[in-house]
Amino acid sequence: MPAEEKPEYATRDMMRAMAHPLRLQILERVGRRGTARAADVAADLGIPANSVSYHLRILARGGVVIEAPEAATDRRDRVWKLSQSSYRGDRRAALANDPEVTEGEYVEASDAMSVAAIDWIRGAWVAEAARRAAAGSTTEPALGSLYATTLHLTQDQARELSSVITEKISEFNRLNRDAEGVDLPGDGEEELADYAVVYALLADPRSRPSS
Repeated sequence: MPAEEKPEYATRDMMRAMAHPLRLQILERVGRRGTARAADVAADLGIPANSVSYHLRILARGGVVIEAPEAATDRRDRVWKLSQSSYRGDRRAALANDPEVTEGEYVEASDAMSVAAIDWIRGAWVAEAARRAAAGSTTEPALGSLYATTLHLTQDQARELSSVITEKISEFNRLNRDAEGVDLPGDGEEELADYAVVYALLADPRSRPSS
């Protein structure tokens, strides 16, 4: 199937492969580079290349990444790229295209990937807190923020909130990444930096509509 015809949803097997915080980081780094070797990602993340290679193989078995021979220097050179441009959760599309997968299996895989994403962000927050503590008074003013609350919303308000947040994230991605999701260089006027973003909008199962 040509790349432009690939489904833009995450299958059960993709989600199972991505259900690990380190694999999510590796996936993001490959996407932001466009193509990458294990050594490239290892240098980005500061971890051993053999560990990255192991996780890349798992991502490949799940169909999340594929080899990019066009970027390799020879047959022994293993270069990777994303198999598709996005991995949105779409239960209906996934089940329609893979009838052997049950709805319960898909939800389980989706939940496992979500937990991995939260673990990734938690690790990033702990690392940043440790960095600031080690820097002491010499550290720069913090731009990071962590905010948690419960909102009392109608379903329409919840949809509006989700739309506003996701549209703003998409807007900044369009400004600073190309159509394939690869990082663009800065224009020289202001330095670009990486910010981890996590967003969760969950209905409290204990809540009941107000009378």
